[in-house]
Amino acid sequence: MLPTLVLTLGLAPGVDVFGGARRDPTGPAAYPPIYVPAEAPYGYVYQPAVDLHMVPRLPAEKYCPQPGDVLLLSDPDPLFDVLYVLSRTGKPGHTGVVVRMPDGRLGLLEAGFSFTPFTRITPLEYTINLYAGWVWARPRQTPLTEEQDRRLTDFAVQADGGAYNLKRFAAQISLVRSRAPLVTRFAGKPVGPGKEYTCVQIVVEALVHAGLVDGATARPAATHAQDLFYDRSRNPYIDRHPPLAGRGWGAPRLWTPIPGTARRGSSRPKPPAAWPGPGGAYVYTPAPLSGPEVPAPVATAYEPPDPRPIAPVEAEPPRIGFFDRPYRLLSRRR
Repeated sequence: MLPTLVLTLGLAPGVDVFGGARRDPTGPAAYPPIYVPAEAPYGYVYQPAVDLHMVPRLPAEKYCPQPGDVLLLSDPDPLFDVLYVLSRTGKPGHTGVVVRMPDGRLGLLEAGFSFTPFTRITPLEYTINLYAGWVWARPRQTPLTEEQDRRLTDFAVQADGGAYNLKRFAAQISLVRSRAPLVTRFAGKPVGPGKEYTCVQIVVEALVHAGLVDGATARPAATHAQDLFYDRSRNPYIDRHPPLAGRGWGAPRLWTPIPGTARRGSSRPKPPAAWPGPGGAYVYTPAPLSGPEVPAPVATAYEPPDPRPIAPVEAEPPRIGFFDRPYRLLSRRR
């Protein structure tokens, strides 16, 4: 009963907890102007660590994304903290996968882009700098083959513009769910391209379709973003069959657009405020298109760097709770 009430509150037409993005999924709430660092459009990553603490582990390196990279994202909204607990999981709670767009640019395939109930492929330099929370990258250590790259793009193109699978999302915070320990072995299997997905489901489905993850053991509909972060899970089946472990992905690396800092996206400067990062930044303003078409983010201005320093970390760092650690007591992999 409680999960249903919480989900109803979050998705009710009269209660827009997403700041207008769900009500107008192609408007300025979903596609606001943002800063993109001029010297590093994809930002920077710190040294790898399987750790949710927001610590700048120097040195920072320019993030050089490639198709197949998995981004793990953690939103600071209290509503999502409640939903994580109801789903028996924790941070990070969202994810996307880097794909090559049909025009050759890199984009992020994401179900639930910018808190809208849609799947989008968005230019990576825009969406990674847009996110309101924290971001970690799990980069590919083994580049994709041409065929894997093509299949990943094909899957993304078929999924682009589709609806977010709200029914499955609701099921994951109820007792009727594919993640239930005795059910996962038989449920939550890959369904293939062209369907409706939740955020983690679409990432695992895309990787299965590209041949990067074993479709026989993968359970896209039963996997949580936290499972992809730790390569461990509270679910016994997924703990024995982690989708990314040993398949060419590196450990998580905390991402930042401003080297030396580890701040959530919502606390970083937005246009027209001054930009504190080195080398200045471009202002990306999504160009509105006719009708319901998705806006196209384009660079419209340049903001020189502000010499005044910015605090490197949050004044109140996020609390790492019990459900933010997935390790199960007495767990043992076979």
